[in-house]
Amino acid sequence: MAAAQILCTKCGSASAEPRADCPKCGGKNALVCGACGKQNSIAKNFCDKCGQPLAELGFVAPPTPTKPPGSPAAEIPSTAIVRLPPAAEGAPFQLPGALPPAASAGSAPGAAPLEDLWAPAPAPKTAPPPPKTRRSAARGVVNALAAAIGLGTAAFGIWRWQETQQPETVVPRLAAEYLEALRGQDYARAYGMFSEAARRSCTLEEFRAFRDTTPWTWSDLRIEHQEPGALLLAYELRAQGAPPRTDHVLFTQEDGRWTRPYDWVLMRRVEDAFARGDADRGLLLAQAAAAIDPRDPMAWGYLCEAAYYRKLPKEVEARCLRALQLVRTYPSSLTMRSLYHLHAILADTYRVALGMPDKTLEQYGEMLAFPGISPQDQCQILLARAQVYRQLSRPGEELADLDRGAAVCAAPGDLAFIQKMREAMRLPP
Repeated sequence: MAAAQILCTKCGSASAEPRADCPKCGGKNALVCGACGKQNSIAKNFCDKCGQPLAELGFVAPPTPTKPPGSPAAEIPSTAIVRLPPAAEGAPFQLPGALPPAASAGSAPGAAPLEDLWAPAPAPKTAPPPPKTRRSAARGVVNALAAAIGLGTAAFGIWRWQETQQPETVVPRLAAEYLEALRGQDYARAYGMFSEAARRSCTLEEFRAFRDTTPWTWSDLRIEHQEPGALLLAYELRAQGAPPRTDHVLFTQEDGRWTRPYDWVLMRRVEDAFARGDADRGLLLAQAAAAIDPRDPMAWGYLCEAAYYRKLPKEVEARCLRALQLVRTYPSSLTMRSLYHLHAILADTYRVALGMPDKTLEQYGEMLAFPGISPQDQCQILLARAQVYRQLSRPGEELADLDRGAAVCAAPGDLAFIQKMREAMRLPP
């Protein structure tokens, strides 16, 4: 292994003496490790990088040269480095365990030639590398432990940051901020949490005018439903003068930001348009509301009704089914009567426009299952379903609906219709 050297960090010249400055250019000297090449301070005993003992690697300050009386002074180049100390005055330099260098012609017996004194001593082929000292081993353990701690701390920090960015953490915090802004009538703060499309649909002044100023409080905020890009939360609402009830607030993701897809002001305009009989206006507004909040069942319900008025059966089917699917998850202002009406639109569309009797029967079954359905509604559904059973040649089910209809129908015209259908089946009255 190469020995340590004192080298100038400026000109690269080697020095034979352990001095801080280079005798050639005045630059700063460094003790360069022969094992790894690390530049160390002149006073170092061990390499700062690999921990090897610098003295063991070969550097020893040279002794003061002596000359025999009357002999000329020996000229030693300033760049030469004495690799090993003399074993004794007048004896050749020799690495322990190595063979002595061969004598050259004309030299004194047992003395090494001058040029051999400056050649690197051959290392034994089987000699093991110098063992690490306890200090270097301890330093390695400490460094490894510090690296492990650093990696663990970084991994924990990344995990904590990721946890704080999860929707389950971010959205409830935003929802609490939103509800608190509404409760304190800080409408500008709440409006700032709207999506871009929601802000385009209504102004801050319209939003403020739409809000009820009755005092209220909220509590028990919790996640009720979650899907990619949307998170629905429920909370307990207590308004002055009204019984407590469960209400909901929805947040959706827009361009990496969680926002409120608020469409209530727009939906009020939709209702007004349909109340005036302006189906085209209602359709346009309902489309805008569904674009703001694609998970709003009421918006899709109005889209279904608008398509029904405009005689677009395929759009009726798609929009009504979407509204009925969403209402199972997302609460809305659709009443039971409104949902019943959507099923009636679907049943009529399947029966008349699309010619799909099996789908028609499904909708009639859904309508009969509604709680609190009136006898008159039951009568109309049973008589309509009996006709579909006749179309499908299912007399047993047709007769069962006629019998049930006779028990709930009261209008003379309905009873006469039942009698006519029984006669067609050649049954006694």
